[in-house]
Amino acid sequence: MFGLTFEKLFLVAIIAGFVLGPSRLPGYAHQLTRAVRTVRHFVDTTRTAAEAEMGVPLRRSEWESMNLRQYDPRRIVTDALRDTDSAPKSEWPEQVLTEAARVRPGQKYLITGPASHPRRILIDSLPQDDPRRIAAQLTPAVGYASTSGTLVGPPVTGTAAPEAS
Repeated sequence: MFGLTFEKLFLVAIIAGFVLGPSRLPGYAHQLTRAVRTVRHFVDTTRTAAEAEMGVPLRRSEWESMNLRQYDPRRIVTDALRDTDSAPKSEWPEQVLTEAARVRPGQKYLITGPASHPRRILIDSLPQDDPRRIAAQLTPAVGYASTSGTLVGPPVTGTAAPEAS
């Protein structure tokens, strides 16, 4: 407690004996004893009142035996994310397959839910075998429109590409 060792307490008692003197030292020692007893009594009554109100024992040995880290929100979230079961491709719900049909290559977010309360889902946070993520990772085919509306691919054969001058 407070880094006090027996040697330091002994040194304080010797200094107090010289400062207070041999005549007043027993009176101050008696007052210190009463103060320590009062504090102990206050702590004990407060602990029993808290145990009665909460219904939980507040003894250090029982708290140390409990694993309080199981209530850490970060641990709960990581355990929940780690325990997700990804279904095989053949067992994906129809809604997921229709959403995968709407995903464009290179798309970063998937918008789901009703128009009044849309949800944005980061496609990179989906499982690796999710059809929506696979659809977003596909490269656009030659001649298909990209997200900006321009055609992707080489120029049509038979026409020369304009040269930069």
